[in-house]
Amino acid sequence: VVAAAVVNERVVAAAVVNERVVAAAVVNERVVAAAVVDEWVVAAAAVVDERVVAAAVVNERVVVGAAVVNERVVAAAAVVNERVVAAAVVNERVVAAAVVNERVVAAAAVVNERVVAAAAVVNE
Repeated sequence: VVAAAVVNERVVAAAVVNERVVAAAVVNERVVAAAVVDEWVVAAAAVVDERVVAAAVVNERVVVGAAVVNERVVAAAAVVNERVVAAAVVNERVVAAAVVNERVVAAAAVVNERVVAAAAVVNE
């Protein structure tokens, strides 16, 4: 009986130890599961951060592209305006030349009119 009791006590002790081993295994399994969750959180955060960085790169290209386009538009407008001003200067000179020509024609007409009048007086 005593020997059986000692054996039974050892069996119970072994069962307690096994129960603790199982409990430790459950705890370890939960620790591993928590590590997996953390890994997913880190991976998801990394993906999100990577997308945020990618979006920042896209935005930078949009801003730079728009700036380049705007710069070209401004440069083109400046060139066009410069040519318009040059054309206006040319037109102004053409008008001034027309005024000079008008005076030359008028003066020639006056001279011709006097020549005709003098000739008529002489002939008369």
